[in-house]
Amino acid sequence: MKYLIAALFFLSLTGLFSESLTVVNRTGSVIELIQAAPAGEDQWGDDLIPGQVVLDGESVSLDLIGPAPWAFRMIDSDAVVYILYEVFPAVSGKLTVGPENQARLSVYAGAERNISITNQTGSALSTFRISAVSDNVWGSDVLDGRYIRPGETAEIIIKAVPGTLSFDIQFTLISENQEIPYEKSDVILTDGASLVLSLHSED
Repeated sequence: MKYLIAALFFLSLTGLFSESLTVVNRTGSVIELIQAAPAGEDQWGDDLIPGQVVLDGESVSLDLIGPAPWAFRMIDSDAVVYILYEVFPAVSGKLTVGPENQARLSVYAGAERNISITNQTGSALSTFRISAVSDNVWGSDVLDGRYIRPGETAEIIIKAVPGTLSFDIQFTLISENQEIPYEKSDVILTDGASLVLSLHSED
């Protein structure tokens, strides 16, 4: 009986963050890939339409699991990228994507980007370094001697090669007077990105 109750409780929690969204393609091209990231996530999820395409003027229904707001990344048949942030599916149940949503790299992936870092690790954050996935060395510490205490958010500026979207990050936490390094791979960092650092069993 207790297992049944636990299962029902889990399903009820999942239902709280499960929403449907209809994506309408008004780009003038064929959308071949749709990825999403719920609030608190720092990288894009899997393709939501594997083996499918969305023709111009047509729509597709998506089932989303996770807390709003959502961010979406879409790629059309001409390799044009579309980015939409702060999407709340429950407001209208529909998301229209058009040319105005094209992710112009000069805006989203320029040489200088403002990033916010929220520390949800439970320990003080003492260093933070990034490098492009293709780089072999870590960049300098962008905190430059500052600390981000548990629960705090700090705004930083990173410099990158224009057009670069995927980065590896390395950060150091202070726990019981010891500095412990952690790494995360293939994190999407565009201008205005919000990065939430947390620790899970696999870290």
